[in-house]
Amino acid sequence: MITAGVFFAAFLLVVVLVTVGAFGPPNLRLTHYLQGRGSFGQDLGLGIFAYLGSIELTLVIAALLGVALFRGLRLLAILPLAVILVATGLELLGKLVIPSVPPGKALQRFPDILPKLGHDVGNYSFPSGHVLRATIAYGLVLYLAERWELFGRDSSRLSPILVLVIFFVGYAVVYLGWHWFSDVIGGLLLGLTLLFGLIAYLERKRLVNPGHAPVED
Repeated sequence: MITAGVFFAAFLLVVVLVTVGAFGPPNLRLTHYLQGRGSFGQDLGLGIFAYLGSIELTLVIAALLGVALFRGLRLLAILPLAVILVATGLELLGKLVIPSVPPGKALQRFPDILPKLGHDVGNYSFPSGHVLRATIAYGLVLYLAERWELFGRDSSRLSPILVLVIFFVGYAVVYLGWHWFSDVIGGLLLGLTLLFGLIAYLERKRLVNPGHAPVED
């Protein structure tokens, strides 16, 4: 929980910096830099990649994790799903009260040929919900793979892939003009806060009730 507290303190610091406008020029420069190196193929690829942080997909992942790993334990079975929903609620609250005006229409690069994602949920854009949910969902998969051997003994090989998924979701939402870099940092820090809080709870359950951990065939 100490780690979660450190990430939450960092999140609050970013909130203060966003509120006073400290990220303004760096945000704009980074977005222009990323888009200046873009192409339609990149628009399409990153547009598809952004789905990995959508509420629909992350809820499905959380539900599958709960059912597969914690069946018979009602609280644990719904916990990943509940944390994603709480995170989305915090995203909505942040976008209502934290003054971070989103990128304008001139910076939007999401291809029209792809189905639209419902990422506009308020007047402001802080924090990034896609990064927030991706951090929790794929961070939880990484933890369960390492500590609970979710995919067997070779689960650790997934670690670099899962970290890259979170990174590219963040890259995608900035490149597509949905969010500023500060929104991504905020989403990442808030996601890590909730993720490490969840991990601390699961570790306590794992150590106190080792029989709840998955048993190898």
